Amino acid sequence: MSYLAPTDNQGLMQFLSSWYGSATFPNSSLREASAAPRELVEWHDISARWHGAITSHNYPIPVSELTPEDGKVPFWVENQGTWAWAFDPDDEAHWVYEREPSDNPNPWTRTGEQLSDFLIHATVIEAILGAPATKFAREVQADWIQSQEGSRELGLPAWNWPTRDSRIFLGEQWLALVHPSDEPKAGYDVTLAATTPEHLAWVENTPEIKWHSYSAPQNYTTEPFSSPGGRGAGHSMIASLVFA
Repeated sequence: MSYLAPTDNQGLMQFLSSWYGSATFPNSSLREASAAPRELVEWHDISARWHGAITSHNYPIPVSELTPEDGKVPFWVENQGTWAWAFDPDDEAHWVYEREPSDNPNPWTRTGEQLSDFLIHATVIEAILGAPATKFAREVQADWIQSQEGSRELGLPAWNWPTRDSRIFLGEQWLALVHPSDEPKAGYDVTLAATTPEHLAWVENTPEIKWHSYSAPQNYTTEPFSSPGGRGAGHSMIASLVFA
C-alpha cells in the first residue's frame, strides 16, 4: 500500500510524515474532555503534532467550539464558508453530512462517507491544495489520469466539493484532484500535487495538455466570511491557488 493512500490513523501518520516531514510536536494531544466522536478527537490529536500545517484551504472547527445546527454538528468548513460538513450526534456510525450554508439552507445531505474516512479524505485534499509543487490543467480527456503509469483512484466516495464527482487519484510520488470541467463535455480539470517539482516533471511529456505550474504556496486557511458566498467562491479560490 502506497503511503499516499492512508486507510487508518497509522497510515495517516505515515502519510503526514512523508508529505510534511517529521512531526513538530510528536507528543501533542487534546487534553480537554470532549463529547466529540473519538475519530474526530484523534484526528485533532494527530493534526496538532504538525502545528496546523496540514490544513491549508478548508479547516476543522475546534472541538471546543462544536455546536449543533439543525440536528447536526458542523465540524469542517470550506475556507470562505460556502460549504460545511457535519455529523449526527445521535448516530453511532458517524455518517458525514454536507450542505451550503445560507440564510435559508437546504437540509443536511448524507455524503456516503463515515467520519473516519472523511477525515483521511479531507487531509489528502488539503495536502493537494497546499502542496509545495502543483500543476493544473483544464478540460483534460476523461481517461488521461487513469492511463498514467501507476495511477489509481483513492478508494473513497467522490465529493460534491469543489464540484460534483470530485475524486482523488495518486501515483507513487504525486496526488491528483480531478473533477468535471465547467462544461462537462469538455473533460476534467486536474490538479496534480507533489512535495517537489521533480515529482511532476513527467507531465512535460504531455505537450497536448496546457499545464499551469505553481509552487511554494502560502497558508490559505482563513476564518469564514460573515456573509457566505455562493458555491462558485470555493471553486474560484482553488483557481487562485493554482494561478497565483
